[in-house]
Amino acid sequence: MATFPKHPSSEKPRTPAKSRSAPAEQPRTSPQPKPRTTQWSNAPPTARGESGQRSPPASDDEEKPEAKEEDDSADGLFGPFRIGGLVGVGLPSVLSFGGAIKLTRYFGAGVNVGLIPKIRISLYGEAELSYQEYDAYGRLFPFGGMFFVGAGVGYATIKGSFKSSYDVRPYKAIAPTLPDALVVESRASVRTLVLTPQLGLQHTFGSGFTLGIDVGLQVPLAPSEVHFDTQLPPDVPAEVIDKYVKPNDQKVQDTLETIGRATVPTLNLRAGWML
Repeated sequence: MATFPKHPSSEKPRTPAKSRSAPAEQPRTSPQPKPRTTQWSNAPPTARGESGQRSPPASDDEEKPEAKEEDDSADGLFGPFRIGGLVGVGLPSVLSFGGAIKLTRYFGAGVNVGLIPKIRISLYGEAELSYQEYDAYGRLFPFGGMFFVGAGVGYATIKGSFKSSYDVRPYKAIAPTLPDALVVESRASVRTLVLTPQLGLQHTFGSGFTLGIDVGLQVPLAPSEVHFDTQLPPDVPAEVIDKYVKPNDQKVQDTLETIGRATVPTLNLRAGWML
């Protein structure tokens, strides 16, 4: 039986076995999706992401009406010109009221009336005092907001009274019509030109409601003479006047001269409407 030698080509189909197994192992050893995911995560934001990040400007637009609501530069009923009235409490004027205007956001003016009921201040003397003050003022708002500096000039009228009772029976021999007890009420007044520099805050809301606070100093410039109006019964002898009435008047005069020349600090809280 004849044998044929093996042809070299018959062994070739066995060798590709390894090459066939290689493609099967490639998906296991080459994780290609990972670099794609990392590269995608480092990529710049898409148009959708940018539109999502642009939401803050919308919130800024929502805040703009609130800023206008609280802005003192907002126009009133007559545009930038505002007019209204203010009432306040403070010191030395216990009660104050007046009118005010604001020509622009940087300048305002007004008139004010301050009142003090009868009060005794031991610092200035023994007499009871009542106080009235009238002034016109101007205010500069340097930043166009709440803060202002200004000054007022006007007149302060201060009235003083001191009432006492004296036993004048020893003088009935020379003045039989005298009562047993003589009541002496010394009353006087002084008028003083005053300058009041001040600074403070005043805010007008969108509705026109206005709140303010100011501090300052009331500086007397030219106090007038003290004018007396002392009431006495008729036929009072000069001896009684010299001994009782004149000392009584002197207490009132000392009090008025002291306060008429004193620099007084001021503090006021005000509220009202500016149309």
